[in-house]
Amino acid sequence: MHPLFKDYAAEWLKEKSRTVKESTFKGYEQLVRVNLLPAFGEMSLAEITRKEVQDLLFSYADQGKNRTAQKLKVMLTAMFDVIVSDYPKLTNPMGKIVLNHYEVKKGRAFTKDEEKQIIDFCKQHPHYHGNSALLLLMYTGMRVGELKTAEYDGQYITCISEKTRKGRKEIVRKIPISPMLKRILHMIDFEKATHTNRDVARDAIKRIFPDRHTHELRYTFITRAKECGVNPEVVMLLVGHEHDQDVRTSKVDRGYTTYSEEYMLSEILKIDYEYEQKC
Repeated sequence: MHPLFKDYAAEWLKEKSRTVKESTFKGYEQLVRVNLLPAFGEMSLAEITRKEVQDLLFSYADQGKNRTAQKLKVMLTAMFDVIVSDYPKLTNPMGKIVLNHYEVKKGRAFTKDEEKQIIDFCKQHPHYHGNSALLLLMYTGMRVGELKTAEYDGQYITCISEKTRKGRKEIVRKIPISPMLKRILHMIDFEKATHTNRDVARDAIKRIFPDRHTHELRYTFITRAKECGVNPEVVMLLVGHEHDQDVRTSKVDRGYTTYSEEYMLSEILKIDYEYEQKC
């Protein structure tokens, strides 16, 4: 006898809860609960065929939910790798699964004019929740999930990298205050910024640019820093890319250089520019 999919999935999630971050686990749990249990929950592991998995994934792709289909494929592949290890006589249904290529939309940096529009909007609507978070993200390059850990000591903003893996030592990032951030620092309420969740930040940017998303504020900081001539390795340090495995760079850029505090401060001073003027 083989267990029901719902029972095996519960055990798989229980193991994952001990090895991945809470935010990652919540994503896994939601995919299982919302997408997989309705389809396979009452089936035994031996009853799940390649065709049934393929049909499920195609059903999401046909609805335009390509990202969900890809996530489900990755999750089911991981789950069945473990399943066939525990039950060697079972056939892995994931071997011949196919999906159309899906290009993840990464977004783009805001232009200087758009950047100015964000600042002007925040000035005109100072009580809107989420404004402080938007400004802090745009001038530090932090990820939205890092806001809750942000602290300001008058010279540096520190945060704990969202890419810290569970069980590993927390990676604390120090971001000096750039001339651009200094100009609008008075507009940022750090208490409000650090208590802004993803949904509030998303809604805040969509008040100004309905088709844009908050991660593009991070792209904006990185883009402006490079345009201003900041050492690319320093940019990596400022935004926490030196610890991101999906960022392609040389090993030299990943920790073989230790820059002095004076050098980091001199580089951040380069982030100083004028906004574009509309004709």
